[in-house]
Amino acid sequence: MNNEIVANNLSIEINGKRILNDVSFKIPSGYVVGVVGSTGSGKSTLLKAVTGLIPYLYKRFKVYGDIRIYGYSPIDALSNGLIAYVPQDPYSFFIGSTAREEASILDIDISSLDIGNMDVDKDLYKLSDGQLYRLLLYIAIAKGSKIVVLDEPTSHIDWWSIEDIFKLIKSFAYENNVTVFIADHRIELLKRFSDYIIYLDDVEDRCIVNEVLDINREDEEIAVLKNIKFFYNDNEILKDVSIAIRRGESIAIVGKNGSGKTTLLKILIGVLKGHGYRYVGKDVSFFMVPQNPIYWLPGETVYSVIKSFLEMFRSRESIDSISSLFNLDKDLDKNVYSLSIGKIRMLSIALAYISNADIVVFDEPTLGLDCRYKKLVARIIRILIEKGSSVIIATHDRDFAKIFKSVYSIDGGVLKKGIE
Repeated sequence: MNNEIVANNLSIEINGKRILNDVSFKIPSGYVVGVVGSTGSGKSTLLKAVTGLIPYLYKRFKVYGDIRIYGYSPIDALSNGLIAYVPQDPYSFFIGSTAREEASILDIDISSLDIGNMDVDKDLYKLSDGQLYRLLLYIAIAKGSKIVVLDEPTSHIDWWSIEDIFKLIKSFAYENNVTVFIADHRIELLKRFSDYIIYLDDVEDRCIVNEVLDINREDEEIAVLKNIKFFYNDNEILKDVSIAIRRGESIAIVGKNGSGKTTLLKILIGVLKGHGYRYVGKDVSFFMVPQNPIYWLPGETVYSVIKSFLEMFRSRESIDSISSLFNLDKDLDKNVYSLSIGKIRMLSIALAYISNADIVVFDEPTLGLDCRYKKLVARIIRILIEKGSSVIIATHDRDFAKIFKSVYSIDGGVLKKGIE
């Protein structure tokens, strides 16, 4: 069997638009391959072509050129169990309802997976994105695939764990002669751990966001949580958490996967009910962008979604002004389900901007975004603050969190000031 992955002049287009153009490479087995490019450059498209999902599942895509996986076509390699794919959206690839059930379906011993203290009998939809991604990663390794394809792993896995996981991936590739493709925006990390890098366009190696969000606003407390506890199956997720939100304040909450960041956000906006004291000022409005915003977007096209929100919130903004501000000008006619994760993120942040809510909450706002878009998100948050909104984010992006006025860490269910 040929032990190389070869692409010759691979080009992919949809609806007449070229996504990839004449990409060629030859990768020996056992290599870790980084795939680098800006938001919307086609990284996920390339990975889906390697795995055979394009064009055999995503049939509207047209593929030109040739790609061979160990001498097979991608779809034949996938059918023969050579390929394991871990997507950007971890919710879309599970069959079982719990980690234990998922492993059982795949005939994998759950105790053999290095998944930390994850509750293997907890409903998958109640696990954090990071926990789900880690589970998918270790299942892919356990299946014995010869090609493992990872899309944006650092967006889902906390910085306490990511270095160890990259070391594991590299040693796993070498010891088992497995080729690993990793598409990610953490270019400095990819350079350290990759044997070969595929550049789809020019991007910055190191992202430095200099936006200043430490703006002096009113000292009015518009929402307060005090001594909040939250339990799941007798496990205490949050322990006596207290936090006050002042008008025009910027707050970042960081913590390991499953530490309770999203739970805290949902208690703040009233989606979950914790034990303790919760105060929200009179007529204070909330708007939350979840980690997976695509599942609640109204309408089919970007244009229709923006139009719907402008009408809903009686905004004086225009579709043109919003699409220009958020770099969505060329996407207005696209179906939202055809957008990259990064573009969906920008659209969802645009909707939060339109809402003009008193408290705007983002769960992982930089997921899937390159440096240019991270800087844009920081600028949008500054505009929101200047208009009087309070902005609270939960994030794994430590560098992005540092630009916020107040930064909190959750560890062991306890909320503390600062980054640990």
